Amino acid sequence: MNKKAAVAVVAVLGLAAGIGCAVWQDAAPAGRIYGSVDTRTVRLAFEEAGRLATLAVEEGQTVKAGDVVGTLDDERYRIALQTAQASETVAQKNLDLALAGARGEDIAAARARVKALSAAARLSERTCVREKRLGHATSVQRTDQFCSQATVDAAQKAAAQKELERLLAGTRAEEIAVYRAQLAAAAAQVEEVRRALSHCVLKAPSDAVIRARLKEPGDMVASSTPVVEMALMNPLWVRAWVDEVNLDKVKPGMIVTVASDSYPDRVFKGTVGFVSTVAEFTPKSVQTEAVRTSLVYEVRVTVSEAADFLRLGMPVTVTLTAGEPHDGSAYLHARHPHGKRSGGALAAGRLF
Repeated sequence: MNKKAAVAVVAVLGLAAGIGCAVWQDAAPAGRIYGSVDTRTVRLAFEEAGRLATLAVEEGQTVKAGDVVGTLDDERYRIALQTAQASETVAQKNLDLALAGARGEDIAAARARVKALSAAARLSERTCVREKRLGHATSVQRTDQFCSQATVDAAQKAAAQKELERLLAGTRAEEIAVYRAQLAAAAAQVEEVRRALSHCVLKAPSDAVIRARLKEPGDMVASSTPVVEMALMNPLWVRAWVDEVNLDKVKPGMIVTVASDSYPDRVFKGTVGFVSTVAEFTPKSVQTEAVRTSLVYEVRVTVSEAADFLRLGMPVTVTLTAGEPHDGSAYLHARHPHGKRSGGALAAGRLF
């Protein structure tokens, strides 16, 4: 090697060492990846069909978990509830009477009725026999009339006697079982109507922002037909991407910070909840065309206490905090959404 070549090699090595030192000095204790705020959207629907009576929210409105979103016309369910409750009351009284057994005054009244009907039956029977004995002296129509009445009185006497015997014997176990079953069926009907009535009120399942009103008051809606679309704000999701070289540096459960250019003085705490196992091309909204040809892996981060600041689609920077379960001497290199490099240098596919 001649002298000039040796000087050139020394110069190159010296420049490389200088760059290496500069990179190490500039390296932050954590790496960065880039993405955007994502939310889960939910379309709320009633479980019952009916006419939409009210829609209490506007697009862009923030709602809390449990807030009323809308109501259905519930008049028919209220009427059905009154009817079901009346049937339940009757069934309960019937069971109570059966369990209590016959009262003394009821037995006395039944005996008096048997006595009266027995007397009437005897009189009717004697009259029928007399009319038949007279024969030609009375008309056939007259005889039939008296004998028919005798038959009716005898049947009434027999029914009264049977009722008296029932009262004296008390209510049978199988009859009580029937009354219990009737009460249970009536109570179940009441609960079913109450459930349907409660489904006429639609409530927000979580803190959210209303994205769209899909129906308006007066519209007829079928069960499971969405009436509003909402974006759940708790928790917020950040969807970011990491390349294959740095995939092993991101682990579920890792604590991160999230920052946005819209709020340069604020950072938000987040936790890596999901790292995809399937490679994909980086979405256009995150990377420039020059780097979208690289395969990356999706990373989802949950962010707490940021609903008042971060908005759907907002670009963010995710920084891995030091001390997490990855090599502390290395940190993620990631490309900025506009194609810039951030926080370090990439050499031969490895991170410094």
